[in-house]
Amino acid sequence: MKTHCIPIVIACIFLGHAADVKPLMLERGAPIIEESFAKGLDTNRWSVAIGSWRAENGVLIGKEQEDDHHAAVVKTAFSNITAVMQFNFMLKGTASFSFSINDASGHNSRVTVSAIDTTLRKDADKKDARTFSVVLDNAGSALKPDVWHTMTIEMNKDEMLARIDDSIFLIGAHPGINREKKDFGFPVNGEVHFDDVKVWQAKESAEWQSEKQKLIAKSASRPKADYTGNPQAAYAIAESRTRWRLMQNDAKFKALVDARASLSESLAKTFPVVNQKSEKAKNEVKRLAKEDENYKKMTSDLRKAQADERNHLFEQDKEAKALFDAIAASRAKAVAKTQ
Repeated sequence: MKTHCIPIVIACIFLGHAADVKPLMLERGAPIIEESFAKGLDTNRWSVAIGSWRAENGVLIGKEQEDDHHAAVVKTAFSNITAVMQFNFMLKGTASFSFSINDASGHNSRVTVSAIDTTLRKDADKKDARTFSVVLDNAGSALKPDVWHTMTIEMNKDEMLARIDDSIFLIGAHPGINREKKDFGFPVNGEVHFDDVKVWQAKESAEWQSEKQKLIAKSASRPKADYTGNPQAAYAIAESRTRWRLMQNDAKFKALVDARASLSESLAKTFPVVNQKSEKAKNEVKRLAKEDENYKKMTSDLRKAQADERNHLFEQDKEAKALFDAIAASRAKAVAKTQ
């Protein structure tokens, strides 16, 4: 913790910021990273991918740049499958951020934090059309701007536990988490301040299984995120959770996913331009949609497969369907206003 004492008024202003939070899943071992930013941003350790990043008065400040059209991102190397990670953060205004972990194939998993919610996700593998972003856990947060908080993240094999100030918690497991990592970073929307980033080697605590059951028992009583006025966010959470459940125990749904993924892969192989993002590529896709009969047939088959997959999911989750219909109605209304 950083403190700055002012002798004249015999007071201490706390700058950095929150107390240490004891891990529950793991026992901390030797430190791997201890970063206070007291000497500025160490570019030998931290790599700025995009956005504005600077260290001032021992605090790392990340700020999204409007012209980038992308969250601000800074990363540092990290490879452990089992580890405890801890850092302090402060949201500015309506900002949000993720603690994002990557492996050799790309995004692996993340904890997203905003003023209204926190979410633990297993990221999709962009190279595999059958995968998707899995919401492993979600809770309300009610975090106020300009207040420092401590986040503690524990990873062991396929399990993750994230806590904010030893009060908000997220817990989940996914086999895709159990991989050697490449790095972790902070994608930031808006402006977020960070300090005291620490990572330790670790081993599983003998008390973890009992502690896990206590957390699971508390899950239902946690405050829920309020997505009033944001049906897109509510739908994304509901759809992901139902998709994850069906992928584990619904053979028909898995067959529908395989069919849709195969068509998507065939389309990309036949017309690689569909996965390109330049203006030239966009114009070529528009031309294909008007002139190329094979492209028309393949995209028509893909849309039908997507609808079949979605409709089967909606049969299992009426809430997700209601949210989807509300979003579609809102979009239709917005289009009607422009005509």
